[in-house]
Amino acid sequence: MNKKAFTLAEVLITLGIIGIVAAITLPALVGKYRSKVAVAQLKKMYSIISQAMLRAMPDGDYGNLTFAAGGGLDSVNDFFYNYLKPQLKITQICTGQSNCATFKKLNKKNQTIGCGSGIITFKTPDGYQFCIDTWSNRDSDTVENTFGVDMNGVTGSIVTVFADINGEQKPNILGKDVFVFVLNKKGLVPAGYSKTDTEIENECKNTGYYCFTKIIRNNWEINQEDLF
Repeated sequence: MNKKAFTLAEVLITLGIIGIVAAITLPALVGKYRSKVAVAQLKKMYSIISQAMLRAMPDGDYGNLTFAAGGGLDSVNDFFYNYLKPQLKITQICTGQSNCATFKKLNKKNQTIGCGSGIITFKTPDGYQFCIDTWSNRDSDTVENTFGVDMNGVTGSIVTVFADINGEQKPNILGKDVFVFVLNKKGLVPAGYSKTDTEIENECKNTGYYCFTKIIRNNWEINQEDLF
């Protein structure tokens, strides 16, 4: 009895077709997986820092925060040790050195900068790295123009937080794995919070400060080209 079977040519053609289909679909599947992982990291990071602030000020009145005025290390220490640190598990602290945490702007990837002078950087067991800086109230216009957050009604020192979702691992680029938050009367809000969608879209292609707000307004979806 004759048995039917595939010829070698037919097998090779089939394998070739499977390979082509895999080559077309696999990058998309990998991209979607990476996007979901990045979103999960972002949500958890934002939850950690936001919940810490809620526990520090359970009445939600962030206008009652009291710490040294004028910006600089004294106000950073006051804010960190009195409000933030008691609410978090922290594995490492670096104080007062601009090279404790460095990153690059989205449009200047050849220029490494620090998150400020007179800062505190700390790491959590989840692998996140946060950098705390404070500004004098007289710099409220600069903060509002730079970070896109309404500072109306803020009378004390201004707090900015840089958060790196994968710690010291690369790329350390604003809008990719480093995101910025500002503490105003509403609490800790992402940079760009007070800006329009068009302003956010344009800025997120430039420095990268507003990219977290872009992700939130995009229903927590990250475009493939925005992944690190």
